[in-house]
Amino acid sequence: MKLIMTTVHIEAKNYQLVVSQFVKLFRQLLAKAKNDCFETKGKAFLTEQLMYFIRSHQAIEMILPGFPCKSPNTNSKVFGYLPDRGEEIALEYLDNFCEQVRKFYAPGCKIIIFSDGTTFSDLIGVSEETQDKYNTTLKNLIKVRHISWESLDSFFSSQNGYDALREQLMSQYCSLDKQQVEAQIQNDEQIRQTYQGLKNFLFQDNPWTNSNYPKTKKTRLKQSGEFAKIMIQRNDALTKLLSEKFPHHIRLSVHGHNNSGPKFAVHVLPNDSRCITPWHNVVVKTSDNQEIMMKKEEAEKLPLTALVKHHQQPWYFIQSTEEIWSECELEIINPPKTGIRITYKGNDNQQKPDCSCLNSKTLQNLCLEYGFVVLRGFHVDSKEHLVEFSSLFGKPVIWDFGPVHTIRPKERPDGYIASREAVPLHWDLSMPPSYLEASGRYEDFTPQFFILYCHKAPANGEGQTTVVDGRRVLENAGSTKVEAWKQIEIDYFTKLTYYGGKKHSYPLIMQHPITGEDILRYQEASSSKLQTFELSSQSLPQQDFQQLITELQAKVYDDSCLICHDWQQGDLLLIENHYMLHGRTAASDLTDDRELWRVQLLPHSLPQRTVLNFSNELDSNKIA
Repeated sequence: MKLIMTTVHIEAKNYQLVVSQFVKLFRQLLAKAKNDCFETKGKAFLTEQLMYFIRSHQAIEMILPGFPCKSPNTNSKVFGYLPDRGEEIALEYLDNFCEQVRKFYAPGCKIIIFSDGTTFSDLIGVSEETQDKYNTTLKNLIKVRHISWESLDSFFSSQNGYDALREQLMSQYCSLDKQQVEAQIQNDEQIRQTYQGLKNFLFQDNPWTNSNYPKTKKTRLKQSGEFAKIMIQRNDALTKLLSEKFPHHIRLSVHGHNNSGPKFAVHVLPNDSRCITPWHNVVVKTSDNQEIMMKKEEAEKLPLTALVKHHQQPWYFIQSTEEIWSECELEIINPPKTGIRITYKGNDNQQKPDCSCLNSKTLQNLCLEYGFVVLRGFHVDSKEHLVEFSSLFGKPVIWDFGPVHTIRPKERPDGYIASREAVPLHWDLSMPPSYLEASGRYEDFTPQFFILYCHKAPANGEGQTTVVDGRRVLENAGSTKVEAWKQIEIDYFTKLTYYGGKKHSYPLIMQHPITGEDILRYQEASSSKLQTFELSSQSLPQQDFQQLITELQAKVYDDSCLICHDWQQGDLLLIENHYMLHGRTAASDLTDDRELWRVQLLPHSLPQRTVLNFSNELDSNKIA
């Protein structure tokens, strides 16, 4: 479930309309309880809080205690002690909520994540070093626009370690002694349920490796009960601290509440409205492309799953419909989310599996998420076979020479494509010949996907395919810059080879024809003697246009956006053409044998052209 807000910007003076729109969006974030009181009580409480910010035209501020540390129970709950796909999803979801608010309320919305692990990490055997590594990694996991971070050491001195932090918290803010806690457990049903939940959590999460801990289940349960009472005291102190330091912030919680206020229970997984957290679970991407959370031991029992890694760290499980997935290694190429490589793990004596053996819908979904997919260790025996595989993703584009472009250096090239020279960044079919231009509308002739197959690999480090994730470029540029770019159109011209021959103009920012997301449509200039590629614009004065090009060049070649793919013989690349730009690095005569085959897939709105002669290729100077 995506957070959806389609309204236009609202004048801040229209207080009630801002409140109405915020509440409408906030409902999608709430984790509803059986006895939920949001509509009868919580909505009024929230409205009063919202008015504090809206009347003074301030950003709406919220605070969420959570993201403490990973559960130390790596046997049955989590992969390890560092953040993984679960935290990534949660941060994306919360940040996107704030972005949706910004679209109708200009001052926007901010969330403070208060990492509360220090309040109880000692009770589950998590060291200070482990907690620090978790939090440092978390803050650098993705680029967020509306989230900031706080913790106990924002308010107390951490010079003497976390024990001293906890002592300061308790001495200044705790008003409950042990006897009072025990009385509440005895007399208050809600407190008793909280106590039992904490007791079970502490028993399950604690690795019980400390030599001073009890050895039997019975005594460990008893010890967990004592720890649970301490947690109730510390939670009481933390609540008072947050109320004092953040008196006007809307209080979010990852624990169940009836949502009458002041605390509102929220879910952090888009497709799951439960109060379920990534630091106690792992993510499974199901065969129908839904991401769900469950305990690691449950995920490992699911059929037909494979593990996706990120910097060699387990990241999430993916489930498909074929057993072959369990024989593959999946690795994200450029974290957080650009490129994924799927490698068949069979030994050298085994026959390579057919390239069509992996579920095409799963591959397509991965391509949409990561921009491109590399298949390594799979079998393609001919161009006909490649077309057959490509047809799983759509109908091939049929050029006058057929559906397959053979890309290799030529002695007398008429352009950079068939040379050893570098190829500037572009997107496929940006300069179509008239017979492929269809209606002339971008969405009617631009392929969503295309496939490259390495028939013969270049020398190591040469003739690399460069891939740029336009989504990262826009993310790095920021929303203000992107809005300004939407007013700019760029004209492109190159001579006629098998493509080009006339000027084409494109807005710098367009909308993805399928998803509606903003996409970057930028192509790099070339002054090659073989083939120039010229850029101009009527949208800007020449000096401003040159400054724009300088800025764009720096952004597309930023390490966070650019990947240089070193080809191995037999590699297959499936590339999402709307999100990504691509090009090629230069090569020497050592790479004259480099040969790639390319198939582009028609947009779904167009019929397939008739293949007149499949085997008929361009002459040596006109091969793409």
